[in-house]
Amino acid sequence: MTPWECEFASEVSDAVLQARWPERTDADLVAHVAGCAICSDIVIIAGAFEESRDEISVPAGLPDSGRVWWLAQRRARLEDAEIANRPIKTAQVIALVCAVALLCMYFRAAATRFLAAIGRIASGSGNRDIAARLAAATRLLAEHAGLALAMGAVLLLLPAAAYLAMGRE
Repeated sequence: MTPWECEFASEVSDAVLQARWPERTDADLVAHVAGCAICSDIVIIAGAFEESRDEISVPAGLPDSGRVWWLAQRRARLEDAEIANRPIKTAQVIALVCAVALLCMYFRAAATRFLAAIGRIASGSGNRDIAARLAAATRLLAEHAGLALAMGAVLLLLPAAAYLAMGRE
């Protein structure tokens, strides 16, 4: 049966962790470790920990105080700017919601006339109806030019503005 504990285990681990192993250790303890599987494992494992301690305990280099102060000041300015921009961002979001709501209301009011005009343009047949269709399409665009420009602004200018705003941050 393999033993689980050894009465010399604590002495062996103390000797290894105090950097006394094997030169400044009792000869009887060294002889015991040569014959004991538990104590030889302790020497191997504790020795590995002791060797890695030098690599782990390398002190980190501290940056100079001027750089630390500059970074702290920069961070404080950025936090202050973010706090100051919150009301502006809120107003921009409210303005965007209002613009989209106005466009939706305008489109809803003009949708029946718009759909009726598209129906008239699509229902004509023959060559002489081409001129009538073209005239109806032109009238349709003239009536809804404001809607077309507003939709173009929403679909093209707002993403560009958002991209430019994100680029500054």
